[in-house]
Amino acid sequence: MKLFLKRDSVGAEDGFSVLTESAGLKYSVSVFTDKTRQKALIQDSSGSTVSEIIHKNLVVQYFAVKCSGRFYVLVPYRKECFTFMIYGSTYRFAGSLGRGRFSLFDVDKSPVMTQKKCWSRFGDGYQLEIFREDQELFALSCAVSAAMFLAAAESSTVLSE
Repeated sequence: MKLFLKRDSVGAEDGFSVLTESAGLKYSVSVFTDKTRQKALIQDSSGSTVSEIIHKNLVVQYFAVKCSGRFYVLVPYRKECFTFMIYGSTYRFAGSLGRGRFSLFDVDKSPVMTQKKCWSRFGDGYQLEIFREDQELFALSCAVSAAMFLAAAESSTVLSE
């Protein structure tokens, strides 16, 4: 299934739209910022919250994800390139956060999701190819976390690849 993740800003509120190939809104993402954290809520078309992401930057930067009755922690780190270490899942991250191009693989090396930057009829954003529908919410949460990380790094010189 192909989805498109597009950054939206309405007034002072940041967020994202998740669109289908036929331009239908599948999910909306609202991002709220306070002094110590960012909170993103992913809501389906009926307005129900299906995933919650908390982004904190204390001693170490991390994303705490609650979706599908599970809890995950994604920690950005730099090895050869910026990637995520994923705790709470058997999935492995491959690719580069800095380039906006990465994949999630299951323990048996089967692909769960790929993401790449693209320009589409929806504007500048990310194309997501999700191969396992049962893991759609977690894969989408990873993509939103990566987009939040990139948005925060846009004004920083730390992320240079």
